[in-house]
Amino acid sequence: MQRIIQRLMVISLIALFLLNGCVNIVVEDEMEKAVAPDLGATAEALLEQGQGQVVQAPVATDLPASPQPVPTATRYVPEGELAYFNFVDLAEGWAAERAPGITVRNPGTYGIEISHDSNKDYFLSAGVQGHPDGNVSTYVLNVTPPEETMAFVACRVTQEASNVTDYDQTTKDAYIAQFRLDGAARLLKKVDRRDTVLADWVTGIGVNPEGVYNQLYLLCDGQRLLFMVNAQVVFDLQDNALNEGDFAIGVAHNPSGAETVIRFDKVAVFEP
Repeated sequence: MQRIIQRLMVISLIALFLLNGCVNIVVEDEMEKAVAPDLGATAEALLEQGQGQVVQAPVATDLPASPQPVPTATRYVPEGELAYFNFVDLAEGWAAERAPGITVRNPGTYGIEISHDSNKDYFLSAGVQGHPDGNVSTYVLNVTPPEETMAFVACRVTQEASNVTDYDQTTKDAYIAQFRLDGAARLLKKVDRRDTVLADWVTGIGVNPEGVYNQLYLLCDGQRLLFMVNAQVVFDLQDNALNEGDFAIGVAHNPSGAETVIRFDKVAVFEP
């Protein structure tokens, strides 16, 4: 009888051990599913430096077979929002020449399209003044070949004169995070019109599939400069050369002289 009782106790312990193992496996599996990357996680990562909430619109499930621009669904509603543009108020077919070789137009979807055929970088003001500290976020899509297409986001932008039709000619100072659409980026500092490389080219940055916008994010908070692409940290460093100025997005000139065409879907600027 004693042996039978001992065997029953051993069998019970083994069954209990196996049951605990099964429960742990199920819980771990549920946790993995809960933290799977999605648009909400991306937005939360980008809002890590500030306070606010994320409102996510429904994502279309039936996409066209041909590679068409897919506007992003995530909408930022942070506390301290300074500016937000999705350009839906632009009339269909709208276009304006901003400078020789630079045209801004409505591409027929939300957002704007900038055609750039100039030897100067083109800065488009993000509509915020007097806030040197903050975050700027935008979504970019290349129309021209990605290896020849470079967008940027900038902060602490100051001008020597008010001339919005040729913004780069009057750009004196700025921190500029440049992103080439084939997955490369660098960080520049412009002081008294002279560019200095703060962080040289980083390659192999994850880009979205053709036809899907890539998200650029730049935080300027005191001496900290944080640049992210698709929620991936590319640069996070300190610099104290510039402490005032405005925000901008833009298109960098192509060193080969070829035309560059980029679409911007949304632009948001908010306090850190």
